[in-house]
Amino acid sequence: MDGKDSLVHKIGAMLMEDPHLSARPWRHLVIVAQILPNSTKVNGFAYEEAGKPMPTGPRNLEILKVFRDLREAMREPGKEPWQACLVRIDSLSRDISIDFEYDHPEKWLISPATVKQMGEMLRPE
Repeated sequence: MDGKDSLVHKIGAMLMEDPHLSARPWRHLVIVAQILPNSTKVNGFAYEEAGKPMPTGPRNLEILKVFRDLREAMREPGKEPWQACLVRIDSLSRDISIDFEYDHPEKWLISPATVKQMGEMLRPE
């Protein structure tokens, strides 16, 4: 397993083991990490079996460093790194998928003004 794969597995394990995230049962977890010049933000939604989105985020702030490490491990010479990352985890299959956004980090921005809209937009299929 190379460094990038190892970091992806570490992120998945940290999210699934985070006491705040595991405090309530969920079927799907969708987490957005945004790494911008002046801030790093990680938040998202836990989806109940019935599909209801519950805003959430990890309490273990060490995950911020792991996301930054993954970003650096993926950086290609002469190109800008990704600015946002979307992590999806299925609690039954334990499958994890990650998508990256290089140009428009606001695409997955979760804020008080967008929380309801993003809860629907990011809903797993």
